[in-house]
Amino acid sequence: MTEHRNEPKILLSIVITVVSGKHATAELLAHLSPQLDFERSEVIVPFDRWSTEIGELAAEFPQVTFHRVQELGIAESEQIPSHQHRLYDRRRSAGLNLARGQIVAMTEDHAQPADDWVEQIVAAHEQPYVAIGGAIENGVDAVLNRAVYFCDFGRYGRPFESGPAAYISDVNVAYKREALEATRPIWQDAYHETTVHWAMLSKGQTLYLDDRPVVFQKRRQLTLRKALGERVEWGRVFAETRANELSRILCILYAAGSPLLPPLMLFRGFRNMWRQGLTLGRMISTLPVAFLLLCGWSYGEFFGYCFGEPTETNA
Repeated sequence: MTEHRNEPKILLSIVITVVSGKHATAELLAHLSPQLDFERSEVIVPFDRWSTEIGELAAEFPQVTFHRVQELGIAESEQIPSHQHRLYDRRRSAGLNLARGQIVAMTEDHAQPADDWVEQIVAAHEQPYVAIGGAIENGVDAVLNRAVYFCDFGRYGRPFESGPAAYISDVNVAYKREALEATRPIWQDAYHETTVHWAMLSKGQTLYLDDRPVVFQKRRQLTLRKALGERVEWGRVFAETRANELSRILCILYAAGSPLLPPLMLFRGFRNMWRQGLTLGRMISTLPVAFLLLCGWSYGEFFGYCFGEPTETNA
């Protein structure tokens, strides 16, 4: 682990969530570092026993804080449902706990930032909004990558009009320090995008989607098996999080309605494809794979509403 704690006041902290591994993390850091003034910025890369190879990058990137997370909480057990997603949540929270910047940005290791990403993050925060999400573009023009992208991030693809939004993504987001501190009890053990943002909205704060900070999702080693497994896990975690705020009757109703999700979400995906100007051929090849992935999401939501969130005692 490398740490730097005696510098002037930090303007920008960037937390990078390890998802794709060492090669993707190294590629992102090499692309990101030239944009930074490390006297006023910091980059934090949390890792754990499931990703120990990340620590090997410390010699190559000495100005980056590589922090090994020792306490994984609910993510400690590989047997816990949706284990991989819970690891990502724990890594994010560990990074946020270390961040000291007036602005705290988050992204993932396979989300390559545009050449002016840092500049645009700082410029976006000249606005009064406490949480600002940026654009997310697909960076690999293959059928599976397009399908995953439109299932997950299609709403964040340009062109869109910048403005208040119901959703922004933790793959490209930046918070003002005070907003993070106000929600610390929610994310300090595990960061969930939905609960943090719902808490901000409940206080009358605005989530703002800005088209200037851009990242490109580049998951070059993605397989159908992995993508489908992720959809099931992500859907389950989303439903578990939501179920915490719902009565048992409503959970049963949402579970019963989960089979209706794939066609509804596919239609939304089609609208985003149309808005982004995807060619007819690319739409035709992408939609069936997207539908399969959305069936996985629906399956995950069903289980999440039925069984709720696991605890450390049954991990």
